[in-house]
Amino acid sequence: MFDPPPLKNSVISFLNKRRHSSGGYTLYEGLPDSKNTYYAIRSFEVLDHEPPRLEETLDWLEDVHRGGTFAAQGLFYRCSILRDYGRDFEIPEKFTEMLRTSYRKSSLEITFYMDSVLRMHGEYLDEIPEWVLSIQNEDGGFGAYGSDIINTRFALEILNGHGMKIPGDDVLQFTDSCFSDGAWNFTPISYPPYIETVHSGFRINEILRGKVSDVTGFIMKIRNPDGGFRRSVYMGISEPEYTYRAIYMLASIHGW
Repeated sequence: MFDPPPLKNSVISFLNKRRHSSGGYTLYEGLPDSKNTYYAIRSFEVLDHEPPRLEETLDWLEDVHRGGTFAAQGLFYRCSILRDYGRDFEIPEKFTEMLRTSYRKSSLEITFYMDSVLRMHGEYLDEIPEWVLSIQNEDGGFGAYGSDIINTRFALEILNGHGMKIPGDDVLQFTDSCFSDGAWNFTPISYPPYIETVHSGFRINEILRGKVSDVTGFIMKIRNPDGGFRRSVYMGISEPEYTYRAIYMLASIHGW
């Protein structure tokens, strides 16, 4: 049953239990990391609920950022939050140069992270969306080794970020072919759906059709008793990432 107030409260309780005393957020137990901290904060934003002791969390994230290594995902998670909350998100020039020259990845998700960090620092490289368009496949989807819905979603996120015209009809035809039994799969012949494939199909429809699709049925099937959400109907512990994707869609569908 979908009942927003109790659901929101249970998600807040789940996230609070993932908070580490240092200020960051953890996957389950142990030390915090940038990824889980990013998804926890983004989840609180969706819920319109201020994270507990937010300044401590931002201090922790800033400390990690100052000593961070070059990893595209980590840079994206840290820069995104620090920039949005008015903290120092600058990166060394050596990292910027690496981003400029190494964006051609088989995973467009990684390319998206790299491109996003560059754009946060005022650098819009025309060759990135041009390269992305070069790996669109005949079926309308994207992917260096065949189309899938996740690479297709991140291709659109990149093109959208650069204000590029998106070949919508072909992309939607591929995306629609991945939909069955109330959810999007990785490819038209894949099963089962996962939260990341459903979220990807959801985002593609938001971007290209300007509307959301009601996948509440799938989302509620992956809710765990601890208040978080797992990866699929069949498997998984609750994670901040999965929880964020779930509540992002619920909030968009039901107008929280």
